[in-house]
Formats: sequence, structure tokens, C-alpha cells
Amino acid sequence: MARHGFHRGRRNCPSVPFGLPVAPRTAILIPTPHLPISVLPLGHLAFAYLWYAGYATIGTHRLPARVALVPLAVASQFPDLIDKPLAYLEILPYGRSLAHSLFTFAICSLAVWWLASRLRGRWGDGTVPESLRALTPAAFAVGYLSHLLGDTYRFLLAGDLWPARFLVYPLFPLPESPADDIAPWNRMLRIYQDMSTHPQLELIAIALAVFVGLRVRRYWRQTQTERT
Repeated sequence: MARHGFHRGRRNCPSVPFGLPVAPRTAILIPTPHLPISVLPLGHLAFAYLWYAGYATIGTHRLPARVALVPLAVASQFPDLIDKPLAYLEILPYGRSLAHSLFTFAICSLAVWWLASRLRGRWGDGTVPESLRALTPAAFAVGYLSHLLGDTYRFLLAGDLWPARFLVYPLFPLPESPADDIAPWNRMLRIYQDMSTHPQLELIAIALAVFVGLRVRRYWRQTQTERT
């Protein structure tokens, strides 16, 4: 663990792979050798964009608005921005706890929706602030939920729900992780010094391809419309 940052050694915990909680009971797991250990920030961002692109295509039948990418990006990182630093400072018991809870997700999403509703009519139609206000609730919810799914999908695929119990924090006690002894900013700096080792490179490449493809498709349709 020391290669990702500076270990403070304040906890006496067994060595476990980065990002995996210590399960206190034995579970029967389906082998999933191709699943990465942990989704990193760029992986969460790519995962959120793919989900939002699908939502925009199916729900609104329109290209994802660029202004919506701002709340989407913030929400895709939000749980880690809250839990990782607070776990390092020993305010929270675990790096996936308070903000990784579905209860917190529901409260935050409702709060964003309420605030957006309160701001209705403040800006004119077609302006950037009004577009941001209208698009933020859905983009925030999709980005936030995609983060939780990214942190739990390997457990769900394996049929083992116990390691994903942080989704209902604080109903169940959570383990302590050696990864929380490392400053999250140091860990990210070490990891992103070599992008070739990023575990979600394929996911990031797919998201970039979808982003560029949708833009090219929109440009081509506009060109065809102007010609006719």
C-alpha cells in the first residue's frame, strides 16, 4: 500500500487489496477474474457519462447537453470527495460510508431538485444558467448513482451483498481499510503518474469514443439539414 502514498500506520489492519472492504464473514463468490479492484476517478467519470448518454438518448431523444456535464462530473466524484478525506481524518469509519449510502444519495438528490425548483424563473429561457438549472437534477442523480454502481457492481455480479453494505450505512457496521490511512490526494497523485496502469483505460476509451461519435453524428445531421 505504501506505493500509493504515505501510510500513517494508525490502524492495525490486515493487508487487503486497495479499495476492497474487509468482509467479516465468509461468502460464496462467483469467480470474476476480469473485474478491476477499484474504480478510480476518471473511471467513475467515464462510467457516469455513458449512463447519462444512455439516459439522454432514451429519455429525451437528444444529445447530452454539454452544460449538463458539469453537474454530472461533480456528482460522479461526490461520494469520494466526502468520504475519502473524512475517513483519512478519522471523522468517518471508512472511505465508503456516509456519502456512499443510498440514504445520502436520496437526500442530496432531493435537495438539488428542490433548489433547482426554487430557482425556476430566475433566468430567461435559452440562457446558460437556465439550462444548467433545468438539467442539473437529473445529471446530478445519474452521476451520483453511477458512482455507487461502479463501487458495487462486482459484488452484485458475484451475488455477494455483504461487502456492499455501505450502501445502507449506518445500518450495518463497516470495516476499517488500510487504504484510508493514506492521504487520498497522495494516492491519486501516485496512481495518475502512470496512466498506462489505470484499471479503467478501456472504459475511458469507450466513453471518449461515444462522446466524439455523438458530436460527429450531430454535426453530420446539421449539415444534412442545411443542405436540404
